[in-house]
Amino acid sequence: LSRPMLPLILISEQIYGDLKAQIIASQPPERQPHLAACLDKLMQEVNRNIEPKNRDKFTQNLTLCRHEYRSKA
Repeated sequence: LSRPMLPLILISEQIYGDLKAQIIASQPPERQPHLAACLDKLMQEVNRNIEPKNRDKFTQNLTLCRHEYRSKA
């Protein structure tokens, strides 16, 4: 699932930002800050290209984001 996500985010970062805000708002208020922090880390050290090394970093970040969010459930 992560492989097609990066190109979609890069095609329209504004839509990604809007979607991220909607996802955060859909969570209970006490969980919103934690989810926002996790999602902010998603694009850390990810360049704006779809080279394999960059895709791998995005996949790593997504996995970490998912585990971090679930660990605080």
